[in-house]
Order: sequence, then structure tokens, then C-alpha cells
Amino acid sequence: MKLRLIATGISVAAVTAVTAAPAFGQAEKNETAAKAEKKICKSFLNTGSRLSKTKICKTEAEWAEDLEENAKLLREKRGSQGGPQIGNDG
Repeated sequence: MKLRLIATGISVAAVTAVTAAPAFGQAEKNETAAKAEKKICKSFLNTGSRLSKTKICKTEAEWAEDLEENAKLLREKRGSQGGPQIGNDG
């Protein structure tokens, strides 16, 4: 639940970039880059509602970055609770 809230908060803060028109000869490069940056949309349920959803669209790289950041935050939270750790004999 907290992981979903963190992902939603991070994604809401995303800013879109504006690009200029490509120069001659760069059209092919931009075309392949656009295919690689295809948007993937996911829907998340809003807390406190059974019907309301939020749709978030990002590239595959952005989703992977968010997943990695959320995993890092989760590891930090679990480590700071003082519970038994692997290799801690306790």
C-alpha cells in the first residue's frame, strides 16, 4: 500500500519536456528513439474509493527507475526498524 502511494506521488511530480523539430537526417534517429520510448500506461486505485482510478503513463525506463527507487526506500525503512537482519544471528 505504501509502495503504491510512493509510486503515485513520484509519478505525479513528473514533468513533460518539449522538443524542437528535428533537423534533416535526424528524422530516422528520432523515429527509432520514439519507438524505444513508447509509453506504458497503468491504472492505480485511489485510496478511499472503490471506483476512482488514476491513470499514469511512462516509458519502460521510467517505470524501471521508479521500481528501483521504491525498492531502495523499502530496504531503508526495513533496515531502520532494528529487526533481525540476514547474517545478524538474531
